[in-house]
Amino acid sequence: MKKEPDGGDTPDPGQTQRFDYLMARYIAREASGAEQEELRWLAENGFETQFKKWIDEQYNLETGTESMPDQVQAEILVNILGATPAKQKSFQFRWSWAAAAILLLGSVWWLTARNVPVNENIARTEIHSENSDQLNFKGKQYLNLPDGSSVLMNEGSELSYSPGMFAKGIRTVNLKGEAYFDVAHDPKSVFQVRAGEILTRVLGTAFNVRVLPGEVKVTVTRGLVEVGGNDRIYTKLKPDEQVTVNVESDQFTTTRIDAERELAWRNNYLVFDNIRLEEARELIEHHYGTELTFTEPEILKCRVTASFLNAEDLPTVLKVLSALTGATYSIDGKKATITGGSCT
Repeated sequence: MKKEPDGGDTPDPGQTQRFDYLMARYIAREASGAEQEELRWLAENGFETQFKKWIDEQYNLETGTESMPDQVQAEILVNILGATPAKQKSFQFRWSWAAAAILLLGSVWWLTARNVPVNENIARTEIHSENSDQLNFKGKQYLNLPDGSSVLMNEGSELSYSPGMFAKGIRTVNLKGEAYFDVAHDPKSVFQVRAGEILTRVLGTAFNVRVLPGEVKVTVTRGLVEVGGNDRIYTKLKPDEQVTVNVESDQFTTTRIDAERELAWRNNYLVFDNIRLEEARELIEHHYGTELTFTEPEILKCRVTASFLNAEDLPTVLKVLSALTGATYSIDGKKATITGGSCT
């Protein structure tokens, strides 16, 4: 994600779609802890207006009032933080902090108020933004990086990077655990994954890095990948090649493998990354073994961004897509239908 520039610039369409998706998940009480933290970050970095619009709409549904009064917003902040908010320089800045507080703690109230159990083991994202420019992600999730690259993180993994450094063309991430990277090509900027002492370098490709006790495995599905450490290059990998590096001995072995079979853990994930609903329909039908029809063919041209990483069932997926397009859905055995909706 990249921070929106000051001065009221229009947010990036891809980020706007991601924001709408996260809000739909949040409103439906289905956002993971990691997704809530990502939404908090967006709310503090250029999406205050969009966030306020969403909250106003929900407030309208609950109360029949057009928008949430400023006093109510202030009371929410005071009640959540348990303290009187200090003077802020602008309403927008004040709202961003209120939005952050609501996202961080309001969701817990929302779940418990409806007697929905809160899963304490849910994957979470930690964001340190007050004293550093570092973003830290934990657990199973799908990320879009500022350069257009994407990351699919496996369970129990940790990843961090600096948006500020990405903005300067320094594309470096730090990884613990396992993640699959699909790197946006940039001939002027090498993409680097640091896994302890092992450094994987690419310009634009797709590969998997798995960090194990005492060793690191790098597997390539597309492009050319350079793997090195301790000021030397171990090897360059092509598709369907894997290198295993012993961190202690600084030795490595390279083998030919079936990359898709090796990386089968990704098959449990369902990810739509700014694709047309027509493409999403094919993925859903294949993933769930169901037939999905749309009553409004025009919305098949709509682009959607969504990720389902926790073996979500078909109703959950259709509920999110319906929320994004303003449609409704129904399921009858092995057939599902999305009714109505539009791209706006």
